[in-house]
Amino acid sequence: MNNSTTRKVQKFAKYSHAITLPVAWIKKHGLIRDGTKTEEPIVNIFENPDGSLAIYPISYEFVLEDSIFILELDDILKENPNFIEENGISLILISYYMNGAHGVEVQSKHPIPQDLITQIEKIQQRLLFNWNLSRESPHKLLIKNVFTETPENIFQKEIPRYLRESFSVILWMLDDIHIAIKTNNFDNLADIPKRDETIDRYYFFIVRQIRTIFERPQISKPLNYSHKKMIDLRLLAKLIEDVGDSLKDIAVILPKLNSFFHEKLVHNFLLEYFEILQEAFKKLADILRASVSQPVPSVGLNPKIMQMIYKYRTLGRELDKKWQELIPQIEIGTKDDQHNFQEYYNGAKLLDDLEDIFKKIFDFTNIFF
Repeated sequence: MNNSTTRKVQKFAKYSHAITLPVAWIKKHGLIRDGTKTEEPIVNIFENPDGSLAIYPISYEFVLEDSIFILELDDILKENPNFIEENGISLILISYYMNGAHGVEVQSKHPIPQDLITQIEKIQQRLLFNWNLSRESPHKLLIKNVFTETPENIFQKEIPRYLRESFSVILWMLDDIHIAIKTNNFDNLADIPKRDETIDRYYFFIVRQIRTIFERPQISKPLNYSHKKMIDLRLLAKLIEDVGDSLKDIAVILPKLNSFFHEKLVHNFLLEYFEILQEAFKKLADILRASVSQPVPSVGLNPKIMQMIYKYRTLGRELDKKWQELIPQIEIGTKDDQHNFQEYYNGAKLLDDLEDIFKKIFDFTNIFF
């Protein structure tokens, strides 16, 4: 059958119209009624964002390919004897997960080493959302998706939900860092790397679902999604994940640099920086909650929102100007202090992360509007 065919729109009865379907397509999908079928064959018709129609046999609805990939551990170890020591299983599982596999089965003629099982448990719990690990025998492990991807739980609920939750975690991290700087008490920052792991987990899950939407028309078409919206949400998830990584690094570095910088100058700048950052991200969170559930991108110049964007871009320029004026005055230690390369590196990393996070505000606003 050709990829394109022309059909006339025929009117019948008083209000109804119809088009005929190509016979080759009908036969291909088993929609011809014969003596074994008691009901008329049914198709689903969905309108695309561009106004065109997509037609699918009813049997396509909610179909999920049960793609379980086999991993022959013996062959991998023969090729790379250091596979377990190098934690090679982590990249393999993430790759299968992000590309929509239903699961991975690890097989070996020998008992599977406990070190490998422990690595799988860690990566499964940390990053592979809705994938469970089960041991079927000493020679076989199954890491399998327990989440069924259907139009009801992709995009309309799950993607917006976990984007909002990821952004909430960002706000939580910002609050803790701001309080730590204000009180000079960094004890609570020890939990921030765990929160960053939560954001990573949500990020991998969101990317997996968006890829599934694009690759499986029987799931994507009922959503009436916009391609641009999907691209925006994918980029938004990545921006949130990047901010989480930077905040994690800041939380790790800050306690180590308490006496490294000339304290008063940097302390006052950091307080002002995180106060502005908190205010900006809280307003972005409000916009996010209203935007991500919409099936199409947020388009249009809302005067209030444009005013907010202009405000924070102006504040960003002012902060950058203050930082440039502050740099020549900053004393890294004193003549009597001895510091190692790692301390100097951490100081540079902190400054780089601070600059990067504030720039992300502009990236967020560009996605929304």
